[in-house]
Amino acid sequence: MKNLSPRQREILKFVTRKGDATIEEIQQAVGVSQATSYREAQALIQAGLVSKIPGGISLMEHPSRRCIQCGQESNVRVSFRIEGNDGMTAIACCAHCGLMALAKRSDVSSAMTTDFINGTLLNARQAWYVLGSQVSLCCSPSVLSFLQRETAERFSRGFGGDVVDFASAQDKIKEMMAL
Repeated sequence: MKNLSPRQREILKFVTRKGDATIEEIQQAVGVSQATSYREAQALIQAGLVSKIPGGISLMEHPSRRCIQCGQESNVRVSFRIEGNDGMTAIACCAHCGLMALAKRSDVSSAMTTDFINGTLLNARQAWYVLGSQVSLCCSPSVLSFLQRETAERFSRGFGGDVVDFASAQDKIKEMMAL
């Protein structure tokens, strides 16, 4: 993906947001000729980043629904999103896998996690995490994200687990990865 031109990255971002795009939609979104749109789409197809559909391109079998860490189907209630400096978005099925994936990457421009209680996306660096609770919706040990520390602490009192901030959660995940 490092060999993509800025225009190809822009097209890939557009297709990632929409799921698929016609050559005409690419032409309008990027502001290039039909022939250029076609050539850029062909380059993305040859790179294996998209597949050809009648009149345009589509994401390959919706790879964003599969966890980049463990391959499980992503659970919207606990998903974790990572955006790289190249504009590509990756999904992790839960905060556990998201933190593990972050530990392996240095090209991250943003990381978003999902608040376990209200389902809203929040900056992963500002979230509070409950590690090892009795509630395990996905991977083990359970790592659940919360917007507010107080909510995480109340949850922890009821269902166990340790309440930690982002830096501490990353440290614990790195320790687990080293084992």
